[in-house]
Amino acid sequence: MKKSSSIDNPFFRLMGAIGDLVVLNILWLLCCLPVVTAGASTLALFAIVHKIVAGEDYRTASGFFKAFRRDFKQATALWLVVLAAGIAALAGLRAASAQDDVFTGLLAAASFLLLAGVCCCGCWGLALLARFTYRHGLLALLDGARMTVANLLPTVGILALLAWMPLLWVLAPGWFIYLLLPLFLAGGSVTALGMAALMRPAVARMEQAGRKPEPPRDPFRDPFEEEQTDGEDDLT
Repeated sequence: MKKSSSIDNPFFRLMGAIGDLVVLNILWLLCCLPVVTAGASTLALFAIVHKIVAGEDYRTASGFFKAFRRDFKQATALWLVVLAAGIAALAGLRAASAQDDVFTGLLAAASFLLLAGVCCCGCWGLALLARFTYRHGLLALLDGARMTVANLLPTVGILALLAWMPLLWVLAPGWFIYLLLPLFLAGGSVTALGMAALMRPAVARMEQAGRKPEPPRDPFRDPFEEEQTDGEDDLT
């Protein structure tokens, strides 16, 4: 006889998923408040949404903080490079807007392409670093640049997910005001979920090729504790 449970009801599963996305978004926003930690916070967000898209088991808050702590150094190194390149691109756009000639037009085009490329490479890099092991965050960024070029359709989708909110703010600020509460509650997590869905075919191919998800050594863990654990594993 088949058992039925209200917990397995599609409505309750949907409400649970929405609740998880709200919790993830709030955690992401709070951990992004010091700008320097935004990279690690975004990586932790990607770590959970990757599992949601792949249909894997996950823990929302504890999984977020585990990924945040585990890859903090690598994600921060990647993020600082992306942030510096993004600031340079924005500075180029601002300088180009001050004058109107051929040179500034070329500068504006180059700055815009740099900004778009940096955003896409950064998203790919953090998403890959959240899923796979890299010796250094910059290696994940290089891999992200490769994936940006090799997966143009998902990259265009990622760029659209990044651009729609700023465009709405500029083109229709009246409508944007009505979306402030939903964006605050789940804007970042839903965007990351969409990106993870777009990346999933490429990520799945990497996994099938032998790039298994494997968490790196915890940089905040006590080395003596690691040696003691290794010794216990040898005894067993």
